[in-house]
Amino acid sequence: MNQRSVRLLSLTLILLLVLAGCAAPSAPDAAPVAEAVAPGAADSADRNEVIELTYWHTLPGAAGEAQAELVEIFNASQDRIHVSTEFQGSYGDLATAILTAFAAGEGPDVSQLGTFEILEFQKSGVLADLKPMIDGENGIDTSGWPGTMLSAGEFDDGIYWLPFNVSVPVLYYNRDAFAEAGLDGPPETWTEFYAAARALTATNADGTVSRYGIAYIPGWFSWALTSAIWSEGGEITTKDYSNITLNDPVVVDVLTQFQELVQENVAILPDSASGGHRGMFMNGQAAMILDSPGPFADIMENSVGFEPAVANYPAGAVGKVYNPGGGGIVMLGNIDAAKQDAAWEFMKFMLSDDSLAYYADRSGYAAFTEGSQEAAGALMEDESRATMQSALPYLRGDFSVNMSPAVRTAFDEAWQTIFTELSDVQETLDSADAKAEEGIKDEIFAP
Repeated sequence: MNQRSVRLLSLTLILLLVLAGCAAPSAPDAAPVAEAVAPGAADSADRNEVIELTYWHTLPGAAGEAQAELVEIFNASQDRIHVSTEFQGSYGDLATAILTAFAAGEGPDVSQLGTFEILEFQKSGVLADLKPMIDGENGIDTSGWPGTMLSAGEFDDGIYWLPFNVSVPVLYYNRDAFAEAGLDGPPETWTEFYAAARALTATNADGTVSRYGIAYIPGWFSWALTSAIWSEGGEITTKDYSNITLNDPVVVDVLTQFQELVQENVAILPDSASGGHRGMFMNGQAAMILDSPGPFADIMENSVGFEPAVANYPAGAVGKVYNPGGGGIVMLGNIDAAKQDAAWEFMKFMLSDDSLAYYADRSGYAAFTEGSQEAAGALMEDESRATMQSALPYLRGDFSVNMSPAVRTAFDEAWQTIFTELSDVQETLDSADAKAEEGIKDEIFAP
């Protein structure tokens, strides 16, 4: 076992002791945490005073539980900083809660944050600039981090967001249904994907659908659609929003293909309140879903009556081009200097190689840095994990669709109308493009 694997195992052992109500072990077992938590915060305040921090996060299930576990490990590793963690619901719920609290001079010290709000929050002064801390004596070496994800937080010569739960596109598929349909494996291209969805659809004697080929994501399917559009050579907008093209011919073609699956009763856009696309897949009612690593642990453990498997999203005319997703960690811009030092210590811990490897193990999200991949050791040899990790090189460092409410809202409304009302694709996207062009004029980062 290599040194990195030993350190990750040590981190896991610490957690087990913490959750069992035992005291955190001393060196050498505590070495990974001790290395991650530098003494800066302890030197910045009265040594008899414990600095209290609040950390807000999103993600239910294993992905949320793993964050709470890391907070427990951090608290047990030292006695100068205590972090309380609070779950705030969805990414949208979390963002709303942060804005409301910040306006009242309250809120968390450190928080998870999705990619949608980074630019808006930075322009509004909600986020602290992390660059001085990253580059300082107690900084972080980001040389082994992918620039694709780091670029999401870089604005005006500062860094306001650091990646944490990096999400890559994941195609979950029912291996048994594929064998039943005579399909050798997951689709390699989008053309094969559409054909597979049709082949996988099963009906009852009365003609009703017993298993759909694909269940679409309710609410945020634009994330998956963007990968399909980019990989086929299409564009939705330039990064600076100077040329919004929601009615690009490739966008029209891709959404037409997905609409035809709905028209043929091959695909369904389920109600999220009834379990959504994930519930349908795990219960065998849909043979494929386009998703992220977020539900990986739940799907692998709780799918009923079949063997679930994972694959990359298919390739298009220009190959594999994937829309990056997930979330990161931010520091709020309204905390005082003493808390800022402590908050940075906590952020450094959460973003250490061992913590990122631990989180990848527990949640299914990517171990996205070179160091965390080394720390994860044998975890990277697991077939499913390796498949998801293999998508990292194909992530495109472009968060423009996510970061503009005008573009995102227009696109979301368009595809939902196209799939639920079976509206004319070209006309719907023409209208959406005009709406986005008008809406961008009112945004604080308009071109």
